[in-house]
Amino acid sequence: MEISEELAEIIGIHLGDGCISKTTKYQEYAINGDITEEREYYDNHVLPIYNSNIFKPILGKEIIAKNYEKNGTYGIYVFNEKIVSFFEQLGIKSGVKLDHEIPDCILKNKRLWKFFLRGIFDTDGSIYFNKNYSVKIENRKHNRPRIKLGMTSKKIIKGVRFMLEELGYNIYQKPSYKGKKDKNAVHSIMIQRKKDIERFIKEIGFKSSKHLTKWQIYKIKGYCPPNTKLKERYQIINETKVF
Repeated sequence: MEISEELAEIIGIHLGDGCISKTTKYQEYAINGDITEEREYYDNHVLPIYNSNIFKPILGKEIIAKNYEKNGTYGIYVFNEKIVSFFEQLGIKSGVKLDHEIPDCILKNKRLWKFFLRGIFDTDGSIYFNKNYSVKIENRKHNRPRIKLGMTSKKIIKGVRFMLEELGYNIYQKPSYKGKKDKNAVHSIMIQRKKDIERFIKEIGFKSSKHLTKWQIYKIKGYCPPNTKLKERYQIINETKVF
């Protein structure tokens, strides 16, 4: 199967937010993001490329995302063997992602890397800003950007690190850790040099407004306040534009 740039991004999105479940009674494909922070990203980007590349060609119709209030997510569940089979042909496994890895169709095609990387960082990655502790307390602001990817699959993290280093990025490997509620260890890599982060934004970029708005505020104000919601970040950006 020939892998397009959009399909490479879909594979990255899937490894971040997607899931395949198979039993003797049904086969299910699901992809979900945060009900508030990622709704815009799903409506404006994820669903359009999924519908044009997968759902419409295979099912003959578009799929619409829904709210799942109980678990605080927004996305889709599709019970269809053809959809599951399509992803399996790409080299994607079913079940939990602990032992999942990046398919060879991506790893062996450098032309597709930046599209795959954008998909996986949009979904399972994060951008945040550390405080600058080299200045006086009253002048300390969150103005040191970091881009991070953390996953339970050590193989996926290893593959992403390989791609980024081959592309010339300096990568810091964080020690694996377990949170209070985590059953499995989380493996993380980070981009922390400013020139690498700026290059990442320019060459790979984000499509998720959850990440983009933080970077936009940083570029406008020179820092980004922590613990803000998407709505608050849009307000900061719009208020800045007024002045």
